[in-house]
Amino acid sequence: MSTLLLDKPDLEPHFKTLGFNSTVAYKLWCYRHGLNTSLEKTPDQRQNEIDLLESQLEKRDPDVHKKHDPKRAEYLARIFRGELQNEKLSSTLHTIRKMYNTFARNPEAQQAFGRLVQHIEKYSDLLWHQKAIKNYGNSQLNTFLSALGQLAQHHKDWLRPVEDWRPEHRKPRNQFRTLARHLLAQYDVPQFYDSAFFQGSTEEVLIQQGWFKHVGNGQNIRTADIPMNITKRMAHLLTQQKGYHHTIYQTLRRIQFEAFAGHKHSSWELAHSPLGESLDNEDFWETVVHFLANQAFLDRSYIIPIIDYIRNQKFTPQQIPQPDGTETEGPPPHPNFCMKGRSINKLIRQVDVWHQELTGMEDVAFETWQPSGFKELEHTEFNTELKRNVQWTLHELITSQQLYAEGRIMHHCAGSYAKRCLAGEKSIWSLRALDLDAAEENQIQEHVITVEVDLKKRTVVQSAGKFNLKPFGKKHVAKERKADNVYLLLLRYAPTLMRMWMDREGLSHG
Repeated sequence: MSTLLLDKPDLEPHFKTLGFNSTVAYKLWCYRHGLNTSLEKTPDQRQNEIDLLESQLEKRDPDVHKKHDPKRAEYLARIFRGELQNEKLSSTLHTIRKMYNTFARNPEAQQAFGRLVQHIEKYSDLLWHQKAIKNYGNSQLNTFLSALGQLAQHHKDWLRPVEDWRPEHRKPRNQFRTLARHLLAQYDVPQFYDSAFFQGSTEEVLIQQGWFKHVGNGQNIRTADIPMNITKRMAHLLTQQKGYHHTIYQTLRRIQFEAFAGHKHSSWELAHSPLGESLDNEDFWETVVHFLANQAFLDRSYIIPIIDYIRNQKFTPQQIPQPDGTETEGPPPHPNFCMKGRSINKLIRQVDVWHQELTGMEDVAFETWQPSGFKELEHTEFNTELKRNVQWTLHELITSQQLYAEGRIMHHCAGSYAKRCLAGEKSIWSLRALDLDAAEENQIQEHVITVEVDLKKRTVVQSAGKFNLKPFGKKHVAKERKADNVYLLLLRYAPTLMRMWMDREGLSHG
């Protein structure tokens, strides 16, 4: 408190009411509001000052963001009036002016953009975050300011005035989520659809933004004219997606893979493959996704190389050398490439050979790795259905040769796990059964299931029998015909043996 008040103790209650702690602040406030700056005030003058302050507080909007700057807001208003066209501005204001001018041929969209920006500046801090979604990179399109421009283009479809929106969250990403739904959706929309607003305004992206509005209006995504066969299961899975780390195309690919019973971890790998960037030639690529989703023990690190290989064989034109040293463009190596009747093991070998030709590495070394430390299983019992004594064994596969042999016997691609086993990430096991009552010359171990163990998490990630049969899964008739009845019976008993081993070794299901 200023020492001047020591001689005027009657001013202290007045200062306390107004909220000032010095005579300087009090006089400055009086000056700005055209009041007498003297400390000598009548009771009526002091009451008028109190009434003025209360009226100002009543007009103050409690929702105004702490970063709101009236001076900056005035600059924005002048930009939207067509002023400040040549003046030097801050980086953000310069970008806003440039974006505003791009709408010059569409006055209504230009006005909508101005309303959006002015409202956001006052109630949110979306304008000041340069990168909207981390996974989308540092593109200028990946900003909330750019996304506001996209929302402005749909101004004719706004369902509510932007002025009625207030942020419900502190995180900018969630603020934009509620803003987009306030303007364009009657019903909630899974957050991955927002990616359509952070990729510019190409014709393809505008179509994706239309899918956002389609779902937001309560329509089924299956009727959104997407160039992909959206099954009922896919549509259901899409409604359950909560994250925003993938684009719409990537999410569609991931859900397509999972709807075909593919492993969730592998679906993320597929999302980041070339198939997550486009839906071109979808009729063919759907068969590829279906094929990959039904391959047990296909290490996910092989997914992108397989897709690259198939794309090269079917769609990439060849460069054909000419006698004069030039090259001409020819057709792809195998334009009629299809997935019907494909063997995953043969396909992997073709991929490996192709990569060896590209890198000049023609020799593949024999690889071996240290055992995981888990003990192998041996258990003998009398099987009442077979009426035979059966010896069950569970072996760990510790060489690349063993993995490839297991894959050939079981008709899956365990061989693709060699690199991850060598790195100490995975361990592959083979559960086998031996008929002890058979004649010695007929005693052959039956390979029943192959098991993948995540060594870091100490979990059994997956297990599969011949032709990818599952002990309790829905069996395809064609696969059952290739497996005899004795094998199918052994397959039903396999989970009991697996549980016995897992309990002993302290493993859980992943």
